[in-house]
Amino acid sequence: MESFTRTARIDDIPSNEVFSWHITEGAFERLNPPWQQFTVIERKGSIQSNGIVKIKINAGPFHMKWLVKHSDYIEGKQFRDTQIEGLFSSWTHDHLFKPFGSSSCLLEDHVEYSLPGGPLGSIFASSLVNKKLNQMFDYRHRLTREDLRAHAAVNKIRGSNKPMTIAITGSSGFIGSSLIPFLTTGGHRVIRLVRRLPTPSHDDQSNLKSVKSIQWNTSSSSAYTDLSSVYNNYSIDAVVNLAGENIFGRWTKEKKKRIFDSRVNTTKALCKTLSLLDKRPKVLVSASATGYYGDRGDEVLAEDSPAAATSSSSTYSSASSATTSSSPIDFLSDVCRSWEESTQIAKDAGIRVVNIRIGTVMSSSGGILAKILPPFKMGLGGRIGNGNQYMSWIALDDLLEIVLHAIANKSITGPINAVAPNPITNTDFTGILGKVLSRSIIFHIPKFIINAVLGEELANAAVLSSTRVVPAHLLKIGYQFRFPYLELALRHTLGKSISKIYR
Repeated sequence: MESFTRTARIDDIPSNEVFSWHITEGAFERLNPPWQQFTVIERKGSIQSNGIVKIKINAGPFHMKWLVKHSDYIEGKQFRDTQIEGLFSSWTHDHLFKPFGSSSCLLEDHVEYSLPGGPLGSIFASSLVNKKLNQMFDYRHRLTREDLRAHAAVNKIRGSNKPMTIAITGSSGFIGSSLIPFLTTGGHRVIRLVRRLPTPSHDDQSNLKSVKSIQWNTSSSSAYTDLSSVYNNYSIDAVVNLAGENIFGRWTKEKKKRIFDSRVNTTKALCKTLSLLDKRPKVLVSASATGYYGDRGDEVLAEDSPAAATSSSSTYSSASSATTSSSPIDFLSDVCRSWEESTQIAKDAGIRVVNIRIGTVMSSSGGILAKILPPFKMGLGGRIGNGNQYMSWIALDDLLEIVLHAIANKSITGPINAVAPNPITNTDFTGILGKVLSRSIIFHIPKFIINAVLGEELANAAVLSSTRVVPAHLLKIGYQFRFPYLELALRHTLGKSISKIYR
């Protein structure tokens, strides 16, 4: 039997609050490290009632089932997870919460496990398991500390810790699926507005009581009635609009039409419906992107900077016109501009609207970082083109917190740049990623190869263009970034030691 213990001090948060956060719905999903592929596929009962959780673990093309039972629950002090079926011969994980001083907490995770193969298995694998456990709990303790701080700060801004009900479009996407557990662990209720109702086996979060999926199709003749009924039944405080076709893939005419329609026309339909409600949500947080600014070289761009210049032939007035543009970069800029203009209907109806111009999101669980990790891990990564193009990026956890701040802070309105305060060039990005992965960066990927792989339009617009955006408004209101520097963000999401950055 092997034993592992990791302890963390959570300052300025009482132990009962740290305990309560851990037993909220979505806590497992929130604590799941992004470099792991764990998925909850079924829940029976709760932590308090000796519930059982069925988890799917993916490892490349293979997957296995892990069945865990909760037990030994003592309010405010502890609970235990015990493996019923899974990878280990045996596994118990004690979650312990102890007061530290008058207003802080010692969070202790104690794991006892045995490996298949008896003593021989322990000799060869226990050091690897302990290394993985150290990575995981370093990540989990940091995230716990920062999430609790974030929710306390937002409640202070709101002047209340009363739970909110927040409706989300695009909730199954990369950002939306991460936003849901962040909100539910803060005590809030989520209403997923979906085109098709998911079955429980295909909806990771469908069996959370604090998450409700409601069918709402913008093209349906009953779109207004459906959303009006949702609002009257659930009294929605805020709407987060994340709907949008993934931009990756060959930009055929049909693809560009879907990119335009899924953003501009969906947002327009949503805002029109919200404007017609008798009782409207207080705020709409609607996604946009830093593509709004276009290819601008090394020009520093804040929220008051204009969009990319376009010709009249590239201005879209309907979905069908989204298939042509004077340049691929103009296409993204014009989509973003039309996307933001579509929220004017909600503004005219008296709803506070925040347009979040999102940069390149950094997380190993999805987005562009997940796509480029395999070649970089094999030592095949390298700078793209001349490497001088700027990339404005944001850590996923910062983006989630910014969304919540936008909901809570009544002074935030109009466009805000959801980017870290330190944009970097592609050369610097590849160098830092190589350093974090302990891989040498010796390759240079010519422009023609990127064009061949992604298609010239997508490559020019999303990879080879240069957009140097700064979060002027967030800095003005005093938002504290969790990860202002790229190396910090990458080490966090890849499970690498953050302490090494200071050596």
